[in-house]
Amino acid sequence: MKKVVLSLIIVALALSMAYADPRGLTTKPLLTGNEYVGERAQTGTPQFDEPNVMEYPIEREGWELTDSMRVDLYLRAGTDHGLKYRNSDNSVITVSQLGELEDISIQAIEKAPNWLAAPLRNVFSLMSSMNQQRWAQIIVDAEDPYIDEIAFCVAHTSIVYLESEYSYPELFVENAELIYSTDEDLSYVDVVDYGTSTTDDNYYSTTQYLKADPEGDTWTIEVPRDVYYWYIVHPKITDDIPTYIDPALAESNTTHINNIADPPDGVFWRDFLYHNADDGYPRLSEALSEIGVMIANDGFQTDAIHAIQQWIQDVMDFTSDNERPHQPVRIYRKHIGRCGEHADITAAAARAALVPCTSILSMSTDHTWNEYWDEDWRQWEPVNGYIDDPLVYENGWGKVFGTVFEIRSDGFLTSVTDRYSEGLSSILLTVVDSNGNPIDGARIILAINENGITADMVAFTDENGQHEFIVGEGRTYYAMVQTDLGDYPEEEGEYALLQEDTVDGGEYEFQVEIDGDMPVTMSYSTEPPTDPADDYSMKIVFETTHQVLSGVVTWDDIDEVGTRPLFWKELEDQGTINCFTASSDNFLYYQLGITFEAFYDFIDATQGEAAFSVPATNDWVMFLGNRHRLNNAQAISGYMTFYTYDTGVDDDPTEAVPVFALAQNHPNPFNPETNIVFSIPKDSDVQLDVFNIRGQKVCTLIDEKMNAGDHQVTWQGKDSEGKQLGSGVYLYKLSTPGMTDVKKMLMLK
Repeated sequence: MKKVVLSLIIVALALSMAYADPRGLTTKPLLTGNEYVGERAQTGTPQFDEPNVMEYPIEREGWELTDSMRVDLYLRAGTDHGLKYRNSDNSVITVSQLGELEDISIQAIEKAPNWLAAPLRNVFSLMSSMNQQRWAQIIVDAEDPYIDEIAFCVAHTSIVYLESEYSYPELFVENAELIYSTDEDLSYVDVVDYGTSTTDDNYYSTTQYLKADPEGDTWTIEVPRDVYYWYIVHPKITDDIPTYIDPALAESNTTHINNIADPPDGVFWRDFLYHNADDGYPRLSEALSEIGVMIANDGFQTDAIHAIQQWIQDVMDFTSDNERPHQPVRIYRKHIGRCGEHADITAAAARAALVPCTSILSMSTDHTWNEYWDEDWRQWEPVNGYIDDPLVYENGWGKVFGTVFEIRSDGFLTSVTDRYSEGLSSILLTVVDSNGNPIDGARIILAINENGITADMVAFTDENGQHEFIVGEGRTYYAMVQTDLGDYPEEEGEYALLQEDTVDGGEYEFQVEIDGDMPVTMSYSTEPPTDPADDYSMKIVFETTHQVLSGVVTWDDIDEVGTRPLFWKELEDQGTINCFTASSDNFLYYQLGITFEAFYDFIDATQGEAAFSVPATNDWVMFLGNRHRLNNAQAISGYMTFYTYDTGVDDDPTEAVPVFALAQNHPNPFNPETNIVFSIPKDSDVQLDVFNIRGQKVCTLIDEKMNAGDHQVTWQGKDSEGKQLGSGVYLYKLSTPGMTDVKKMLMLK
């Protein structure tokens, strides 16, 4: 591999991308100054590989599981999460910098599929209490088959939007319902549900399509799960705001928010494009009513792709005036647009027709088009009649691309240059601090010389401080790096030369040093303390499943509220995390950035397991830490548990100290009855209630004053009126003054 030292040639030319009428794109200018605004060092979004979730550790002989905490989360940069043993009452509590969850948010996470638990927890933990209630409620109230679609959209939409006045929870519900009602209309597609919220913890949905070959034979293809949710389900296209739009109002080129309106004046693009027809224009639903296959290679063009393409050509003219809307609803009502408007309405119309579709952009050469999914992503540009002809731009138009990228609904940009350039090179850029430590989440703007130095791609570094760009051959490339520690070059708006005239197959490496220091976790290992009695034990089992890239979204109209949104992007690569067990004093030193003592420590680990026999003479913390990173998170799966020895022997007293504890019901699953065991530390009022998965109380098992100690109650699966309930997930909640706990149980018949 060819290694090149980064040139110090500075190109003193500020980026200028203000749009004008002749230009095809409708995106806003790309800002290149210090634009990190709002939440810092937050987290990402999944590609839906099944997480490697561990089961609860098997109870050791003589020990009983007293408390447990499932770990399914994004551990954001600068935070930690763990379990603390309290010597004062021999109990454990959660210690975390990830934000508090409302009870209804916990219910929503429990109701959603497990593969959405981490991103849902992340988004709820960043919301205010009021907005947690607002968005969790629509998941709790939802019924199959809509739950996963609604939960996905909440989990993968920016906090800035979810907490803005332009967001409508009912739109997410309408979005899911429209997908299934449209499915009933169309012959070439079926929405397929794999499991339900009551039968499978990892239930999900996708679509299956009919496809025809030249001989007229048809077969079924199934869309990958992540493609279905990102490119059919998600209600956001590119930089638009997923909201209700009044099609009669001209859209401001500056803010793009002035035509947001409550229903019925405001309409949602999925419903509007599919069912509405302006005078003299065809209706999309009617254009698709007789279509039997999504794609036909029979030469007759009687498939959904050609039908949608014809509809676009019938409802749109290629021209523009002073108004350049981003919203598909307004684009349709104008019936005109250049490539930017055509790409937006094509993506929206295809998704309304349940065809996976995304937008593709070449920023420096000022052109945008689409791709649809047909066992792979295929180039598509209806305005010019192009279908699966990716090299038409290079060989037909003479466009020699630097980079070409896809815009995901959350604003994350993915390079697809390899599909649009016959000659390719790679540029690996590493960003380090003054000590040579990698800087994660550094923002890199790659540029080429296209009538001046012009931004061409935006990317962010992983935990190794690296990003590899796949670029076209024969171009000269420049870069600007922005970090929380400083920028390179230091002069705002300037670029550094990377490589002139790249060659096909060329591999180039560069390193940028930022004049600043990364946070460092300073620990040294020590022997664990001895425990004179078998009384209490803590255990942690963890595995990192993905690195989670975090950064500001390049284009999003919602930033007009004053805060730029962040994306969360799960990488395919497994990341690393730190794990420690320490005294409470040393845990405080860790939080303050002071050197601390720890044992059972794992540094930059992908997985780990440790059990700690707890001396009841101090407070102890067993925790995962990500304070040594600047921006990126880690997706982590596992469990933290707390055991007590069944003799109840304490270190000093001859009697066990009662604790507040709610055990897992037994048996579980059960039919028709189960036992619930709990403990309370002192005489107090006790209430034990059972709820269904919607959060509705079905019965009260205990509502009285009780003595300190252990108690057991049997639930026979009946509601408050004695009626036998059906199979499903139920929650049981123990409440005393000042303390509550909730657990889940499953009744199967």
